Amino acid sequence: MAMPPFLQSFIDGPKLPKIILGMIGLVAIGAGGWFLLLSPVQAEIATLDERHTQLVTELTQSRAQVAELQRFRREMAELQAKLDLLKAKLPTEKETPALYRAVSEAAQAAGLGVSLFQPREPKQKDYVAEIPITVTAEGNYHQVGQFFERVAGLERVVKLSEMKLIGLTKARNVLRAELTLATYMYRDAPAPPKPGAPAAPKPAAAIPGKEASS
Repeated sequence: MAMPPFLQSFIDGPKLPKIILGMIGLVAIGAGGWFLLLSPVQAEIATLDERHTQLVTELTQSRAQVAELQRFRREMAELQAKLDLLKAKLPTEKETPALYRAVSEAAQAAGLGVSLFQPREPKQKDYVAEIPITVTAEGNYHQVGQFFERVAGLERVVKLSEMKLIGLTKARNVLRAELTLATYMYRDAPAPPKPGAPAAPKPAAAIPGKEASS
């Protein structure tokens, strides 16, 4: 079959147009292969790279959250240990009478003459109840100091809130000590807010130190 004249003319013609046309054909084939085969693969690789970056970011955030959770658990355990220690130093409602006897016996052991020992109505303070104890006793300075030392050595928290010393000139004892002591009873729930007062937050209750100061 005879070829078309233009095709026969092209075949029999110079080599340069044939080479140019061949290169154009190769470029067209390469471009077609790129768009048909390589381009989807490249797009998938880009998607996978983006997903990998996202997963690395999520992993970093998750590790930071785990570290924060572990730190939070350690702090909670430390706070619970401190709370347990404080609760061990605070009398319960059943133990309060025994604490009163211990304070009264401390005054007697110090040689003080106790004329008044009166626990008063508890004052509710968040997670603790402060129980004031009014004590009036007579003795000398050394005996009063011994009493404070014995109170400071009690297992339960007892602190000196108020003290008034009155010199006695016409009595066997040198002075009269009018004292207000305070102990604290732990509460499982915070004290209800007063009517009209804003609700208080739930911070850890500040527990006064176990001391007796003059």
